[in-house]
Amino acid sequence: MKKSPVFDKKIESLEEERIQLLKKSGWVGPLAFFIPLMLIIASSFISMQLALFVGMGSVLLSMFFYSVLIPFDELKVQVREYLLKEFMKIYHPNISYRYQPNKNQVKDFIDSSRLIDCNEYEEEDVIRGKANNIDFYLSEIKLSQKNGKSSTKVFQGILFKLQIPGRRFPNAQIQSKPGLLKKMFGSFSENRLFKFWYDTDDQEKFEKELGPFFPFIRHLILNQKDIRIRTKNDSITIMMKSDMKFLDDPKPSLSRSFKDELYYQKIGQQINSLLFIVEAFAGKLDKKEVIERLELKEIEYRKLGLDRLGNE
Repeated sequence: MKKSPVFDKKIESLEEERIQLLKKSGWVGPLAFFIPLMLIIASSFISMQLALFVGMGSVLLSMFFYSVLIPFDELKVQVREYLLKEFMKIYHPNISYRYQPNKNQVKDFIDSSRLIDCNEYEEEDVIRGKANNIDFYLSEIKLSQKNGKSSTKVFQGILFKLQIPGRRFPNAQIQSKPGLLKKMFGSFSENRLFKFWYDTDDQEKFEKELGPFFPFIRHLILNQKDIRIRTKNDSITIMMKSDMKFLDDPKPSLSRSFKDELYYQKIGQQINSLLFIVEAFAGKLDKKEVIERLELKEIEYRKLGLDRLGNE
C-alpha cells in the first residue's frame, strides 16, 4: 500500500502556513476577545471611553477574523482538495470528479424529490463526477424547518443524486420511517421482509427494477436508521441520515497539525463507503459481491477503530 501523502511538500507547505497563523493568533486572539469583555465593563462609564473601547474592539475583531480565521478556512479547503486528489489518483484513477467546498444545489434536489418538508438548506463538501458512465453527486447536508423565529433541524446526513443511463425506474419513493400521517392517509405500503415503506405508481416495475436493491436498502436502514429514496426514469435521489463528519474527521483546528495520518485514513474510509453506495445503487455489483464488500468494510471499520485507540 502506497504511503499516504501527508508528508509531501504540498502538505509541508500548508502546515508551515498553519503554524504561522497559530503564532499570529497567540497575540491577536486574546486581545480580540478581551476587548469586548472590557466593553461590557466600560458601558457603565463615560460615553467617550466607551466609544474608544468600541473602536479598538472592532479593529481587533476584524484583524483576528481577516488575518487568522479566513486564511485558516482557506488552508483547510486546500488540504481537503489535495488529500482527496491523492486518494482518488491512487485508488480510483478511472473516476473523474470535481470537489466544491460549498454549493447550494440541495434545495433543487430536495424540492423535486419531495422526500422531506423543510425551508432551510445547508450544504457543504460537494463531490460530483462520473464513474462507469454514471453521473453522481454527493454532499453533506443539514435541513431545517423555520417557523417564525424558531428553527428545528429535521435532517442531517449525506445526499446522493445518481443519473444512470439506460435505466427506467418507476416513479417510486422508499422510506425507512415515513411518518404516521403518510401511513394513515397516504398510499404507502409496508415491505415487511425488508422493513421499509414505499409508494409507487407501478408495482410490477417497482419489484422488477428495485427488487435487487432491497437487501442493500435493508442494510442501510439497519445501520443508518433514516433512509429516504426517490426513483424516477434514470435517476435516484438518496437521503441517508448520518453523523459522518464528511472530510472533516478529525475536525481540523488551528492547533492541530495537518500532518495527520488518521485524517487521511478517514478520508479514504469515507470516500470508499460513499462510492460503494453509488456502485451498489447503480447495479454494478451483484448480490454476492455486495455481501462480501460489506463484510470487508465491517472488518476495516473495526481495525481503524482499534488503530485509533492504540494511538490515543
